[in-house]
Amino acid sequence: MKFLVIMRPNGQPYQIESEQVRQYAGEVRAALSSGDVEAAYAFVAGGGAFVTSADNSRDLLLKVRMNPYFKASHVEVIPIVDADVFLEGLADYKGL
Repeated sequence: MKFLVIMRPNGQPYQIESEQVRQYAGEVRAALSSGDVEAAYAFVAGGGAFVTSADNSRDLLLKVRMNPYFKASHVEVIPIVDADVFLEGLADYKGL
């Protein structure tokens, strides 16, 4: 299943150094290249969002909590589906 993970600063400082930020940027690029993360965005005012798939709750837990910004963020996890798949399913359900 696919998830939209939204992170917003919670007021605590990001206790992460410049070199760690560069390392995390490389990890994000690798996750995008491998397809483990479908999309990743940073919010100019702080925080960010990414779209990922998870086969089970442990997989999702690791993807959300292993983020170095996790402890300094409010995190929202929203299950999502591709719009065309959803609309087809809705039409079938409604009998349209």
